[in-house]
Amino acid sequence: MSTEDINSIKKFLKFQKMHKSLPSSIPIQMGLDSKAYKLIVSRIGGFRRPQNPVLNLQFSVAANFFIQNQQGEKCFFGRTYNSPRLNVEFGPDGVNYEHPIIPIYYHTRILNNKDVPLLIILEVQAYESQQDLVLKRMHLGWCELQALTITTQSTKLNFRKGSPRILLLGQQVNFESSGISMTCDIVQSEEFQISMHLAPENALCGLGDELPGLKKSFVGGDFELQRSMVVFMSKIQVLIPDNMEADIYRQVQKYRTYKYRTPEDYKGDIQIINKRLIVAFHNGWTFINTRGTNNFVPLGETRMLVNEFVDQKQIQYKQLAYHGVIDINNVCSTDPTVNSGMLVVQLEYEAMFLVSNVTKETMQLTLGWIPIYINNKFGADEIVDEDFIVGPGKTLDGRPLVSFSNSDSSIKIKGSLNLSGGGFQIQDLYMGAAQQQQQQQQQIPQQLAYQQQSNLNQPNQQQAQIRQEQVRGSEIDLRTQVKLKDFEQQLLRLQEENERLRRLAIQQSSDPQKQQEYLQAIEKLREENRLLQFTQARQFEGLEKLIKDQKVIDRSAAPPVVLAEAKPQNTVIKPIDSYAYPVPSATLKPITRTDVTALIDDPVSIDQENRLMALEQSDERKDQIIVIQPVSIKQILGPYPICKSVQIGIIFYDLQTFKSPFLNLEYYNDERNFKYNLENGNPLRLLYNNEIFSCKFNVEASLQRYANLEMDFARYLFNKHLILDIWDSESLFLFGSVRIPLRGILRGGKQNAQIMADVEIIDPQSKRVKGTLQIVIKNIGKIGQQDMSRTVPLESTQNGFQKKKLVSEKPVNRMEVPPQTFQGNSIQDRIKKIKQQNLQEMNKNKQSQQRSLNEVLKYKEIKKPSLVRTIMQGFLQNEKVVHSFYGKCEIVPLYFKNTHPKPEQFTVNIEDPESRMLEYQEFFLIGNPSEWKYWVTVNKYPEPDNYDLIRMKENQGKTQYYFILDPNQEVTLLFKFISFRQYDYRVDDHERTPEYIKKYMQSRHITILLQQDGKMMDGLRIIVEPHQQPIDHILRFYERENRQTRLIIPRLFNQPLQQQPHVHIIDPDVMIEWSSDFNSIRLNLRIGEPQSVKIFNILLYQDQYQHQVIANWKIEVYSLSTIDIAVPLGQKVCTKITFPCDITRIIKMTSSNKMISFVKPFDSEITMLPGKINLVPINILALQDGKHLIKLNGVDIHSQELIYSWLVNVHAEPQPPSATYDLRCIDGRESRHQVNYKNQVNYTTQYNLISSSEFVKIIDQSISTGPNEIVQFKIRVLPGSEELVRIFITDIDERIFDVIVLNIKYVY
Repeated sequence: MSTEDINSIKKFLKFQKMHKSLPSSIPIQMGLDSKAYKLIVSRIGGFRRPQNPVLNLQFSVAANFFIQNQQGEKCFFGRTYNSPRLNVEFGPDGVNYEHPIIPIYYHTRILNNKDVPLLIILEVQAYESQQDLVLKRMHLGWCELQALTITTQSTKLNFRKGSPRILLLGQQVNFESSGISMTCDIVQSEEFQISMHLAPENALCGLGDELPGLKKSFVGGDFELQRSMVVFMSKIQVLIPDNMEADIYRQVQKYRTYKYRTPEDYKGDIQIINKRLIVAFHNGWTFINTRGTNNFVPLGETRMLVNEFVDQKQIQYKQLAYHGVIDINNVCSTDPTVNSGMLVVQLEYEAMFLVSNVTKETMQLTLGWIPIYINNKFGADEIVDEDFIVGPGKTLDGRPLVSFSNSDSSIKIKGSLNLSGGGFQIQDLYMGAAQQQQQQQQQIPQQLAYQQQSNLNQPNQQQAQIRQEQVRGSEIDLRTQVKLKDFEQQLLRLQEENERLRRLAIQQSSDPQKQQEYLQAIEKLREENRLLQFTQARQFEGLEKLIKDQKVIDRSAAPPVVLAEAKPQNTVIKPIDSYAYPVPSATLKPITRTDVTALIDDPVSIDQENRLMALEQSDERKDQIIVIQPVSIKQILGPYPICKSVQIGIIFYDLQTFKSPFLNLEYYNDERNFKYNLENGNPLRLLYNNEIFSCKFNVEASLQRYANLEMDFARYLFNKHLILDIWDSESLFLFGSVRIPLRGILRGGKQNAQIMADVEIIDPQSKRVKGTLQIVIKNIGKIGQQDMSRTVPLESTQNGFQKKKLVSEKPVNRMEVPPQTFQGNSIQDRIKKIKQQNLQEMNKNKQSQQRSLNEVLKYKEIKKPSLVRTIMQGFLQNEKVVHSFYGKCEIVPLYFKNTHPKPEQFTVNIEDPESRMLEYQEFFLIGNPSEWKYWVTVNKYPEPDNYDLIRMKENQGKTQYYFILDPNQEVTLLFKFISFRQYDYRVDDHERTPEYIKKYMQSRHITILLQQDGKMMDGLRIIVEPHQQPIDHILRFYERENRQTRLIIPRLFNQPLQQQPHVHIIDPDVMIEWSSDFNSIRLNLRIGEPQSVKIFNILLYQDQYQHQVIANWKIEVYSLSTIDIAVPLGQKVCTKITFPCDITRIIKMTSSNKMISFVKPFDSEITMLPGKINLVPINILALQDGKHLIKLNGVDIHSQELIYSWLVNVHAEPQPPSATYDLRCIDGRESRHQVNYKNQVNYTTQYNLISSSEFVKIIDQSISTGPNEIVQFKIRVLPGSEELVRIFITDIDERIFDVIVLNIKYVY
């Protein structure tokens, strides 16, 4: 660091207003927000004129904070305010005098408390001086007043003799008056409230203090803030010597030893858990950026080691890097020659160490800091390459620095700084919405002026080359240079990242041959990209030629489910020479427009359907392979952004929605060729790894236990559509949807069927055609393996049980008594002893028998339920597999006959393991006579003798059915299964919680038991195999948050209906209303909190018994934060939106309409920090009148996650035109015209021209005119333009605004 920099830092430190903080030992009540106050010293009485009339009288006021609690703890704290010496002007009488009013400002979060009052101690000193030379200094006394008590009228205070330091002694002293009095007021200061962030809390400031950040610098009556800026720091690299980290560990060890008295050789672990870089702005008083010293970014350690030579010594550095951008707002001028402030960069480590075996503690260490001064050049990058100031010492805010043993080594920082105007202003928090909008409109000319100045400072090296590529007569927009420089920086970052990945791959590979192969592949890829950039776009002969050489790799799917394989194929087409091609209309199968105008298709011919179904049924090729290949996209120019990379969601049959990988449009990295093909209406191929992407779905009906799979799939192809949702992979906006009829891929007995289509891409919200999709769909039939186990009845099993012996039997040996001599009554004694032994043996046997009996009883109680279930399963001679589709009804018949010689009552029990967790029964016995009769008629079941046969009752929370049959009476019971739970493909058994079961359906077994007086008579086992119902339409609505709304579903039928269809809605909170002709429905529902989504399905049936599903619509309602704003047509309006953030993210802001743009640097990647008010400025420029609903997205570029979304409701009002011109153009051809414009002002002006149509290009986008001069500008009218186009004319500052209307008439 140079001597000049060190001197400027010393000057800054001297200027800095350090103050003592409030001690933590004094408990006080603190509020959340700081309040600003103003102490006005209006009159000081008691001054006396000096006896020598030559001398002048001056005085000064000093102020300090003082606080004392009830326990006697007291202290002075805060900053001492010392006013400048002020003159006292005496009158002719020598008694009356005048002096300036002294304002003192402060802000604090301390709450007013009578027990612990906050006091201000005021002192007055007088000076007798002559020509600024002080000859005599006098202390006139001190007084105290409460700092948080607002006065309604002026208060007069009497001064006391002596020093206020006597308050620290805590003694009761009778103070003597000094004869000086003061009149003062305390009020809340609204003017200081908006600028109080410039001074620290509990710091007194006032007249004579210099407060950087104010427009007039010095504290006075005017607190207008200086224009602040935002500094962006990027490409951050910190180089720290490898040996310095050992000093960090030693310092942590020393701290632990001192605090916890641990031995120096204690082996507790010490870890560095966090490394961060703090970047803040200090104005000499405090850090005034929004987050202060909490404005930091994490540093990641790279594997790269840097070697540098310092004083002929090689030092090895570790590299810490941050690849994002950190913003520092509220930056004022950073000129080191004045007291204006500086950027402060601090490097901090967070260490964690063991105190004991179970206790850990963290410690913050500051390794170094550095002040940075930057220039005021907007948009210009300034390279930072400096050394940190290291310990011993302290940082600017008083934190101790780590002392390093080697003082020769230094920590280096490298990065790039960029200065931008329009930073976040603190006063925006305290202004109303109307005031903010007014101020933003006032700031627009200033921002444009700054931008013009910034653009003029940019280098003009590339302008000559760009002018050659533009149309003759056009001029380069000055702001384009800034965008080009940003693009160059992004390209440089990508090149650095690619180089880093290349080196990493080489390091990880130890095989030299693999390294050489990898380098050759890289060079080949670079050569292909180089050739691709210079290849001219040529027309391709047709889509059929492109698909002819396609190679589809055959892969078999594993049974027993329908498997969808959707993997990118490595080789699908042969290399081709041309890259842009049209799709010949002659080779395409015509397809009608597939938007949501009619949600349900026209009825088809039953004869045609039966004929095709018969052909499909007779075909021996039961297995089918469906290949879907989106080939290219042709986008139409419009007010919406252009996609360069897309992700396609494919909704096919009952399979899970497949999402393709990111597909890049051809020339996505070649701006020139991409723009050329876009303007000329050429389709661009969809590429994945530089090849056409395709996905394959295997439908292997021959391996399924689902016997009717091939016919159900054939009916699906005949009646349904393939749905494709195309998403912009960068902005995550839905670009459009496509619905393609699948009837064309019915093979009709042939081996293969194929359709090639050019389908319109429809925006579901605006119903606008945004382009066309060229797609190929193939159906390849093949002969599969016949499954012989299609129906597997359960074999009856005989369950026998072997009795277990309760008591163990073992032979008892005969007792042998040894011969002894009998004396007296010894024989009786031996007999008695033998009896006692026999009795003890019997008792042991009884205890053993009792224990065995208890074990058997316990075993029976445990095994009884499973035993009963096993015995019942023996009666289940049959089973039936029910393939349940979402919302589709399945009928299961069960034949039963009363074989008893008398009437008997029979009971039907349904054992469903999930019934108690659901709010409704999915499987039940049909007992309603009307519904029973309906199903008998439709499915031709045997009619019962009496439809009013079945009764129902509740038994212990379960539903039981019973009926009475006469001898030899027969009945066919009908069981109905219908479920409105979705099928989840991802679930495992351990995830099936009760909450999960209420939402999703999985495979399960249901048992039907028919009993008579508790005896098992018959039964049936139902195996439920769930499937997803094919979706006919997905309707998405984006609505304002927290309100009741009504959604209108578009026209349902092409022809009016005679009766109302039956609709089932899963969500009970959604109410439905039919129109009078049953052609549309309205949904009444409550929109939830912002960023929430409500998803439900609407099922349409022909009748109330839900026999057949006509349509299945998936409804998605998104709740978004909404902004309403009215703007004049053609004029730019600036506003701000708030971006909430939970963690540190790198965000890319995008808009669904070019009408809204983001102010730099938010037009590129930006770092959002948590706990911070992130205000994102947006510019709204409406070129079409009317109402416009625009969606904004904030996307995390690393995780590709949508973080937050907004809706902006723009109301554009047209302005009256100054001139109207009629233009005649030839239909289908490009034409050029000249338009006259007269300068309406009496001075030379530079005008900018903007067209309201993408099809009308202004060649001269900027013109210069003299006073009242008529000039001409040229325009290009492309084919497809609107008939009414407006040309908006504004000067640079947008103070002048004019409109010209062009009426375009086409001649054939």
